[in-house]
Amino acid sequence: MRARSGRRRATDGHNGGVVTAEDVDWLVARLRTVVAASSAVWAARGLTLLQLTALHLISALAPVSLTDLAQALGTRPPATSAMVDRLSHAGLVCRMSDPQDRRRVELTVTADAERILGDADPDTARRLQTVLTGMSAQTRRHLVEVLIDTVRRSAE
Repeated sequence: MRARSGRRRATDGHNGGVVTAEDVDWLVARLRTVVAASSAVWAARGLTLLQLTALHLISALAPVSLTDLAQALGTRPPATSAMVDRLSHAGLVCRMSDPQDRRRVELTVTADAERILGDADPDTARRLQTVLTGMSAQTRRHLVEVLIDTVRRSAE
């Protein structure tokens, strides 16, 4: 799919859900722009880029287990659990016991988190979620590292 500028945009589900290198490149470029423009807004809300990414993934995969979220983010479960604790205390994530397996906790986003996620352009948010959920955990982790580096550089 081509954007008006002639540059390729991320998949929107019309290619069978296959995420290509072009999709990842588009996503990195788009997120760098969003991060540079929005880091002050996220910081004002007390969110890190990883927390915002987690909210997008929880929203896209809900209900999702902590283990599955950690795998999607490419982070370790203890670190993911601590992050989800902070998001839960902030009123952005809801934890519910799985009715079929009480040891398993399912995560969903709250209405407050939906409002934060909805502050982004809805079409962009949808494309971001499509691409993020189609990536391997290793690719997502690399993307997060690139974006964290971008945020650090934009703050200099």
